[in-house]
Amino acid sequence: MLPEDDCLASVKLFNQFAERYAEKYFDLEQYDRFYAMFAAQLPHAARVIDIACGPGNVSAYLLRHRPDLSLTGVDLAPKMIDIARQRVPAGQFFVGDCRRLHELATDCDGAVFAFGLSYLNQTDAEQFFTSLNRVLNADAVLLLSTISASESSSRYERSSSGDELLTVYRTPQKISDMLVSYGFEVQFVELVASPANAPSPTQDVVLIAKKLTQQI
Repeated sequence: MLPEDDCLASVKLFNQFAERYAEKYFDLEQYDRFYAMFAAQLPHAARVIDIACGPGNVSAYLLRHRPDLSLTGVDLAPKMIDIARQRVPAGQFFVGDCRRLHELATDCDGAVFAFGLSYLNQTDAEQFFTSLNRVLNADAVLLLSTISASESSSRYERSSSGDELLTVYRTPQKISDMLVSYGFEVQFVELVASPANAPSPTQDVVLIAKKLTQQI
């Protein structure tokens, strides 16, 4: 990929601050009720992919409450994967690009994408959803969470290290429309306030959707 790839620029920052991110968010319980809703819809021994898994916080919850799951975590930041392997030994974690999931997994019954969409521009998001379709079975369940606001709020933000990070905002309706266009039925949408320890207050959106069609 080209050096100016916005997604890779985000990965560079998350890799740099992986330990700090894990310390700050790994034990966060604010979204646990959504993970429980997701887990309740998965069949026994379901194959689940945790996309942009970070240090493995969502994977840890799922395997703690559903040890029957076969869970694969994918993140493009190597240090995040190292931490996830240490903290969640029951999962399988690999360095990989969410825009090319079909190179890493197949026949998944469920997928989690927690806050990765916030760092994908429209072209990258389209590549992600296209690839996601190729790895999910029909009737697979998707849990997606992201920062929500008007699309005009999208901007490059400067990190504490001085690097610029593209943060992409989308409305709940925009995200729902994207899911429908890729063959999902949106079953649940809820807006929640960002965690108290977030860098700045935002409004987050959590969606649960079911895959209805197989698209290649």
